[in-house]
Amino acid sequence: MEHEIYKFSFLDFHLISVNFELKTDKEYKMTKDIEISTNLTLRHDYQAGKKKIRLFMKVDVCGDKLPFSLSVEGVGQFGFLKKFDDVSKIDKLVRINCAAIIFPYIREISADIVRRSGLPQFNLPPANFVEFYNLNPKIKKRKIK
Repeated sequence: MEHEIYKFSFLDFHLISVNFELKTDKEYKMTKDIEISTNLTLRHDYQAGKKKIRLFMKVDVCGDKLPFSLSVEGVGQFGFLKKFDDVSKIDKLVRINCAAIIFPYIREISADIVRRSGLPQFNLPPANFVEFYNLNPKIKKRKIK
């Protein structure tokens, strides 16, 4: 079966790093109109012998009117049913499907860190990984709008 090669399971997620900095140089007001810059970086490696892929995801959040800056990086591990002969075939699967699976973990960590700082609720905007991939499948760094 040709599609069996794409059968995979989510094994785990690990937080790699969090860098949160509360800006105290002036008073900031959290409103829904604050313009922020959110960058998403993906990279992955394939462990052929184990039939596993590790997907690293990093999200950086900053903005002049935002009272904090935040960077969160995590890694999700996925196990595949079959070994890939052509690793280029898995790039799209990993950067769309696997990324969509681990993004909620990054999103939840970001919301929790900001909440623990005493600031109002903050949620990363949802991400459309199909759109990101289709815009330019070669680029690994994207902006979440």
